Amino acid sequence: MKATVLRALFLWLVLFIILQPIFTYIDYLLDLQVKANTSYITQKAATEGMVTAAMKSEVIANLRAAGFPGNSIEITSSTEVILERKQRLDVYITAPRVHLFPYNFSGVTQPARYYGHGSIMSEYLD
Repeated sequence: MKATVLRALFLWLVLFIILQPIFTYIDYLLDLQVKANTSYITQKAATEGMVTAAMKSEVIANLRAAGFPGNSIEITSSTEVILERKQRLDVYITAPRVHLFPYNFSGVTQPARYYGHGSIMSEYLD
């Protein structure tokens, strides 16, 4: 009986040791997806002088395809009007972070959202 209990507890420990790096890598890939889409929309917005609704819907569709819930993705920019050439344009994307880790080994709370920030100079020509 004692050996069976110890084996069951040991199995869970081994399972945590195996799964933790896999979950960490998945978390990293989701974070990278948000940052890549932030860079993409920032570069597209430079030629338009602002972030358009079509750009936002395209990035939301990309992130939804990656597994994020579409209604909780927030895309904001530093302006709602067209910026002239050589003016700074900032784009921010936040998406909810999925709780992947079965056990928090560090004791530090994980962030609740993924965050991406991109800045570029406007290239809009009228």
